[in-house]
Amino acid sequence: MPKFSSAILLAIAAVGSATPAQAKILTFNVALDGKYGSDPTGSAATGKAQIKVDTERRTISLDLAVEGITPDALWDRLVAAPIGPVHLHKYATAAGGDSVLVVPFPYGPDYKAVGSGMRVPTKPYDYAAGAALLKSTLSFEDFVAAIRGGLIVLNVHTDAFNPGEISGRVGGGSHPDKPGADHRH
Repeated sequence: MPKFSSAILLAIAAVGSATPAQAKILTFNVALDGKYGSDPTGSAATGKAQIKVDTERRTISLDLAVEGITPDALWDRLVAAPIGPVHLHKYATAAGGDSVLVVPFPYGPDYKAVGSGMRVPTKPYDYAAGAALLKSTLSFEDFVAAIRGGLIVLNVHTDAFNPGEISGRVGGGSHPDKPGADHRH
């Protein structure tokens, strides 16, 4: 009988280890405005966003609502570029410093005018594809660590303020004191 019980336990353990892990969806909230950064814009525009990161599928999605900026005010150069006028930057430290682009939200049908603002609800897309578009070398694991560590900032770039009219640190209410003047496009 003990051999039979051992065989059953081994079978159960094998089935349990073959079962895929449950996907973990990380959800981050962002408040955007023009009051912070190395060069505050003073813009009256504001925004709220929710970013979801699926750690199993390695995807990211954005649901952004902005008041005071419409799609026609977005920076034309970035509207035409693969990176889009809305994207995520990773800063060197929580206090700011130099930044690199890590996740683009290319301009397209997801960008919709709503009243005196806009909404950008994206479907989940592959992090690696977005990183490749930007030629980013930041691995998915390092991106997740950075977003959890408060090093990721969401920017909205406009014709009036090319470096970014409004921005917000992903995951919290605080902005970097100096999110860095160096986020070239």
